[in-house]
Amino acid sequence: MKTKYKHLFFDLDNTLWSFDKNSKETLRELFVGYNLDLYFSSFEEFYVSYKKKNEELWVLYGGGKIDKQFLNVERFEAIFRQAGVPILSQAPTIADDYLQLVKTKTHLMPFALPVLDYLREKGYQMHIISNGFSEVQYFKINNSGLKPYFASIYLSETVKKHKPDKLFFDYAIKSSNARKTESLVIGDNWQADIFGGRNAGIDQAFYNISNEKEMPFAPTYEITSLEELKLIS
Repeated sequence: MKTKYKHLFFDLDNTLWSFDKNSKETLRELFVGYNLDLYFSSFEEFYVSYKKKNEELWVLYGGGKIDKQFLNVERFEAIFRQAGVPILSQAPTIADDYLQLVKTKTHLMPFALPVLDYLREKGYQMHIISNGFSEVQYFKINNSGLKPYFASIYLSETVKKHKPDKLFFDYAIKSSNARKTESLVIGDNWQADIFGGRNAGIDQAFYNISNEKEMPFAPTYEITSLEELKLIS
């Protein structure tokens, strides 16, 4: 890690906390609990439909086009409508159950804790920056053992701006008494984290877990494992 960095701003979902793994595990439990096999040919069919719709809605949420309540329910209602599922009225209950269950999951990204231990020992000030729902994110951070590593947590609901808005990053930098030239944004989401960091004038480490080959610009760093944060120089 370059010694010029003093502050590290980590995204949470799929950067530290394994959103894909935790979410899929939760959805599988709901699939069984609500007997959704009566309406979908397989869990994978249900999961693929959900994941696609969820990603579409999160783009709209990040752009301030929809609120979190609509996002949470619509990601289930939309795929139920598409599949002609006759339990559409249960979508709000299933959506609430999802939020209550997913936040209890504790799977982290590979090497997350060892790398955080290493960075803390090196004296870096670390912060979390996330667009996730406040009541869910705080619980996840506490429950998964991440909280002790971080000096501060910045969530879009608190900041009143979403990543990649420059004002979100400006708020986090100012509130942390950091300088942009001494800060690094680390995240897996190109638009929210990498474009957002660059647009705010902050170096970025793109955690390329989706194996993206074509990028609109070169990030400051590209990593495929959190362990590589030790090697940035």
